[in-house]
Amino acid sequence: MKTSQAERVYWNALERLITNTAKIVDTKSSRFKITKDAVGKEAGKGKGYVRNERYPELCEAIKKAEEERKSLAKGVPNDTAKLQHEKELKLKAKLKYDTLKKEYDLLVQNYLNILRQNFELQRELAESPHISLVKRSNK
Repeated sequence: MKTSQAERVYWNALERLITNTAKIVDTKSSRFKITKDAVGKEAGKGKGYVRNERYPELCEAIKKAEEERKSLAKGVPNDTAKLQHEKELKLKAKLKYDTLKKEYDLLVQNYLNILRQNFELQRELAESPHISLVKRSNK
């Protein structure tokens, strides 16, 4: 079947709406639906340009795409499930933070002990009568 250039623009707009790559229409909105007007708007036209009389195959494809979008939306969790999931993620992040903080505190403690030991060894060397330290210049 041969399609006109205008109809190809509408088909391309429908494809962008289906794949969530729309340039004009906000497909992330909770009120988004694939309609003839949304396809027309995405194609850069106004409402009412896509009609059954003009483009019957396109209108049927729009109807099928909206039905498919609705069926996929049913699998999306509701707000309560999303909130519960976010709470679980927050709890996991807090537990991980606490673990990392304990490990960090232990590492800082070990680092300070090593610095103290290094200082004591340097002091012992400096006080030792058998060893004379030569200070080097950084030139």
